[in-house]
Amino acid sequence: MRGCSLLVAMVFVFFQLQALASDELLTAVLTEQQAFKSGDCDTVIAMMASDITFYANTRKMSREQVDDFCRKIKRPFGAGRDPISDTVTPHLVQPGLGYTVRDFSWHDADGAVVNEVVTKLWSKASGRWQIIHFQSTVLPQSPAK
Repeated sequence: MRGCSLLVAMVFVFFQLQALASDELLTAVLTEQQAFKSGDCDTVIAMMASDITFYANTRKMSREQVDDFCRKIKRPFGAGRDPISDTVTPHLVQPGLGYTVRDFSWHDADGAVVNEVVTKLWSKASGRWQIIHFQSTVLPQSPAK
């Protein structure tokens, strides 16, 4: 009976650690997104691994190009309008490795709906999460209504 109790306790601790790591991952994602939105490009770049693979809608970019883009993009985004929809889902693969999927849409300057899906692969080393792969795809636009 004691062995069964120990097993149940170990499983409970495992799931608690998984939940904590998932929460940490979501916090890292939200921190990186807020830094990008506010123009804190130093934080954005610091959250990317030095050897990140980065693809923005089929275009491969280096960390330096991402840094340049971050510093030059006009803010606020979408003429100050909030996204129509925006969800971020973290997926913990194992402690220290996870990915997030962000699915969001907004109206462009012409009123058309733009949908984008961003997938980021995250790795935790030395107590902090970093993006090791970034993939963004802009989906076909819906005409303005």
